[in-house]
Formats: sequence, structure tokens, C-alpha cells
Amino acid sequence: MSKLKTGLLLVILLCGSAWTQQQDIMVGAYYYPWYGPGVGGHGFGSTLRDHLVPKQEPALGHYNNGDTEVIASHIHQSVMANIHFWACSWWGPGSYEDRVLRDHILAHACAGELKYAILYESKGRLGSFSNPNYSRLLPDFTYLWTHYFGQPHYLRIDGRPVVFIYLTRVYFRNQGDEALADLRAAFPALYIVADDVFGRNYRSSYAAKWDAVTAYDVYGQTMQTFGSTQAALSRLEEILNNARAAANSVNVGLIPFGCPGFNDRGVRSGHAGAPRYFEDDPQSVEGDFFRSMLRDIVVPQADPLAKNMLMITSFNEWHEDTQIEPTAGTSGTTALDDSPGGTDYTQGDRYTDYGHLYIDILRQETCKMLGDLDHSCRIDMEDFSVFALRWMDVDCDDCDDSDLDRNGTVGFGDLIQLCQHWLEQHTGY
Repeated sequence: MSKLKTGLLLVILLCGSAWTQQQDIMVGAYYYPWYGPGVGGHGFGSTLRDHLVPKQEPALGHYNNGDTEVIASHIHQSVMANIHFWACSWWGPGSYEDRVLRDHILAHACAGELKYAILYESKGRLGSFSNPNYSRLLPDFTYLWTHYFGQPHYLRIDGRPVVFIYLTRVYFRNQGDEALADLRAAFPALYIVADDVFGRNYRSSYAAKWDAVTAYDVYGQTMQTFGSTQAALSRLEEILNNARAAANSVNVGLIPFGCPGFNDRGVRSGHAGAPRYFEDDPQSVEGDFFRSMLRDIVVPQADPLAKNMLMITSFNEWHEDTQIEPTAGTSGTTALDDSPGGTDYTQGDRYTDYGHLYIDILRQETCKMLGDLDHSCRIDMEDFSVFALRWMDVDCDDCDDSDLDRNGTVGFGDLIQLCQHWLEQHTGY
């Protein structure tokens, strides 16, 4: 106990308060500001979770994105998840999403806790895949430049405003060269992230048009074929390895991507669902698939050429059940739904009212600082409490991250290391 008392005294002397450390990894999540009443607003009735028996609702209920308390809650949840920015779905000047984002989210008192980028919904702005109309492109970006890119909380890379363009692989790979050249000429400062990666054969010639490349659709190139299985993760790893090599060869960064699961049968038919556990492991539980995806595949692919960004599909796309936004967490697990057959929506897969689970998983798997023993994205007194308990537990089976000096034991040397890590964050030395 003398060691413990000495250690705790040192903690008190050196570490009197908490300090939050920004991480090298920059986490972004696709965000949908489209829920609420009125023209253009979306409801929750066409979501999988609303068809489950019993229902599994968002923790905030059937909310309105423009509500002040909802915005504050979403920002707080995102900070707790170690999300640094939202890529916000945008459907044109004066659209529902435009009004909510401009007039409510960016004007909110808590807006400065995150950064914000535009997800340009090309499918709604450029028309059909086979015969696109690019006439809206320059006016749309002129509007964005005027109303968004100069905002103090707008996301910038090296001073350049960042915009995500959906489905560039459709609208700009084999067509649209002139429209893209005009866009670049009119707005040379833009940092354009292209939704461009799909499949195992991504080419450097595709990537060369962009500042960084990523993919929105994780399901379509992995889980749609393999389900929520290890094979799906192996395919994702293969896709990311190839895409990064291709992009880096032309000095373009890859932004790796992941999602917790997928089920769009509440809003459309035809796709098989992908649950949030490993279907090929009978012992697997809710969240295992997402945790493994992040830990083993996505986080290791963070690319310095893209500022170590990674993207999560999504924060709150409930229609496709890719959301990590918390649920109420009160109704347990079910495979039943309100369809005539009782399982038409779930297809017999289990769905859990998961609460804050995915917020916790994302934080734990993207906060990897030495000394953060409670995975809170900061080093504070709670980490010293965890350390003290592990020091006293001679049979600790989960103490590797407390052995900071890597000598095989948890002891006084590790305490000194822990205090040093705290001081580095607190003072910069």
C-alpha cells in the first residue's frame, strides 16, 4: 500500500485536473438534417425500427432536426463518440435540409463543438445516371460558397473548404468532365472528397480527379454479398488496400469507411438486411461486427494523405438502419415485426434496442492514446483510478494497456509514464 499512497500523492501533485486531447484520427459521420414536419421533412414511420415489435425508437423520440434541444443532444452525442465533423446531406438552395442546417444547426450555441461539411446530394441535383443535367452544379456551389464555406465552423483542410460529392463514380467517372473542369476553375480552393470507391478494382485514373476518395455505400460492396460475416470484413480490407494504393500513387488520400449494419426494408424492398452481429458466429452479440470492422479494418487504414480522416455511414440515416445515433434502450432484442408474416422486415435477424452502444464503440476504437485507460478520449483522474485497481490486481488479465513501460508488470514506473502522458497533453511538453 505504500507504493499506492506514494503513487496517488504523485498523481495529486502532477495531475490536478482533466485535459482533453484531440486525436490524430479525424472522425466524420454522415448526418441527415431532414427529420421533422412540413414540406421536405422526413418522418420515422418508414424505418425498420418503427416496424419492430416492440418498436425501437431514437433516444430523442420522433424528433425535429430543427429543434434546439435535439441539435444540442446530437452535438453532445457526437462529441461523446469522438466524432469531429458531420458531412450534412444537402439537397439544394431552400430545401428542407438547407433551411435546417443554415438557420438552426450552424446558428446553434453549441455549433462550435463540431465542424461541418456539405454532402452534395448529386442524385437529387444532377438528374438521372444515364442522362445527367449539370446545369445546377455551378449555381449550387456558388450558393454554397456564399452561405456555407465561409462559416467559422465549416470544415477546412489546409484552409480549403471541404465538400463531399455523392456518387462521383456515376456522375463524373465516364462523363461530366467539362462540368467538373468548370467547377474546379470557378472554385479552385475547394477540397473535394469523392464518393468514388466501389469494388476491388479501383484505379489511379479515377482518383486523380479528386483531393481525397472514399465511399458512402459500405453495404453494397461487402455485406450485400457476404452478409455480416468475417468474409465481408475481408472483402472490405481488400477494397481499402487496393483503393489506397491506387489513390496514393497519384498523391490522393483515401478516407476509409465503415457502417454498423444495414436494413432498408422499411423504406423500400429488394435488399437483404445485414444485422449488427456476426451471422457466422453463434456466440456473437450486438455491436461485434462494427467493433471488428473499426478495430481490424478501418482505423488501421487512416491515411496521412487524407489527414487521417475516416467516415461513418451514418449518424442518423434511420431509413437504411445504418445509424449509430442512440436508441431509447428499453425494449430488448427482437426478430419480430408488424408485417403480415411477422418477419418480413427483419428476415429473422435479431435487432437490439442498443442505447448508447455504438457511440461507445466508436469512441473506444478511435481514441487510442497511451494512458487513456477508460477509453474516454482524455486522460483524467478516472484513468488513475483504473490504474490503481489494476496495480493492486496481481492476476489482472486485461492490463496490457496499463503496462506503459512494457516491463511485464504494472507498477510505479507505469505511474510515472501515466503522469508524463497527462503532462504532455496538459502542457504540451
